[in-house]
Amino acid sequence: FQPGNKTDRARKEWIDKRTGLYATNGGTLAVIRRSKPVVDAGGVEPDLFTFGAPAAFRGYYWNYSHELFRRTIGAPQESRNLWSWVILKAHTRNTAGRVTLRSSDPCDMPEINFHYFSEGSDAAEEDLESVADGVEFVRRMMKHADLVTKREVIPGETVSTREQIKEFIKDQAWGHHASCTCKIGAKDDAMAVLDSKFRVHGTKNLRVVDASVFPHIPGFFIVTSIYMISEKASDVILADTATAAS
Repeated sequence: FQPGNKTDRARKEWIDKRTGLYATNGGTLAVIRRSKPVVDAGGVEPDLFTFGAPAAFRGYYWNYSHELFRRTIGAPQESRNLWSWVILKAHTRNTAGRVTLRSSDPCDMPEINFHYFSEGSDAAEEDLESVADGVEFVRRMMKHADLVTKREVIPGETVSTREQIKEFIKDQAWGHHASCTCKIGAKDDAMAVLDSKFRVHGTKNLRVVDASVFPHIPGFFIVTSIYMISEKASDVILADTATAAS
């Protein structure tokens, strides 16, 4: 370690004490709740995860972390007093997303289209209404912080009505947890692709172990679930290998 290096000091603090910068994902606080559309439908599972962070978080894109750093730690003081709320919608009923091949080259990236909102199968607009609920909830919270806030930057005061909020969401919402396109299920399930050992139905020596195997999106953040299926896949592959060798 280099004692004068902030990154090395933070890493050493994590190794020695399990505290410091590496003990957090950057989120300051979070609220898990049910949106009105879900409540009205008799749902019991929370479908909105809202978290805040002292940064100008605008999504994930190439070098986004560098811009995040410049706008917070490395920026002039007047540009550093920023706070972002991020709203995640879970348990969508929209199943209209598609994954299609660009070519016959297996190394060519496929075309992924989530078909959000009006493009999808959510005719009742439950997803859209739920996210709009999340925006209004955040704004109600921020009214109690008038003494320490100056103004809302995005979407800003020009977006005020429910319809304007919904239009903003349709224009700006994004997601990156593409999943559930190769779900595990029985052979007689027309939508199932894999068996319980991650083997593709009707083929040999082909398994799929990634976010596509879930029948439904497992919660708000799926990375832990992916770690779990990876461990499970390792177990069944080792077991099958041992059986074949015996």
